[in-house]
Amino acid sequence: MSEMEELRRRLEALEARVDEVVEQQAATRHLAVNSDRDVAALQEQRRADMQLLQALRTTQIEHSKTLRELGTTVGVLLTGQIELARVQDKHTEKLDEHGKKLDEHGKKLDRLTTSVDAIVRHMGITDSRSPEA
Repeated sequence: MSEMEELRRRLEALEARVDEVVEQQAATRHLAVNSDRDVAALQEQRRADMQLLQALRTTQIEHSKTLRELGTTVGVLLTGQIELARVQDKHTEKLDEHGKKLDEHGKKLDRLTTSVDAIVRHMGITDSRSPEA
């Protein structure tokens, strides 16, 4: 093998190697560009996620405040209901007392009516309003 043939073989091998390096460089450049796009997309998604989390936090704070206010309102209503029940119990007691008094008065009135009727009959008085007159 002559020196020229050796140089030619080495040159071909070198050219093939350069072609491989160029292809690898192009593939590496393509990967770098795609990586930049992926990183940009991830950063954009992260910003959107952070905005969403902040919005959720704000909503949760508002809901917590509303729940506290509702809890206070329910407490006030419960206190009012308890007081109303107490007042109703007192009214019930008074109504029961009045009912007993009415029964007593009714019995007394019945006795009085019976006595008046007996007196009227004894005296022979006829009531012009009665159907017997």
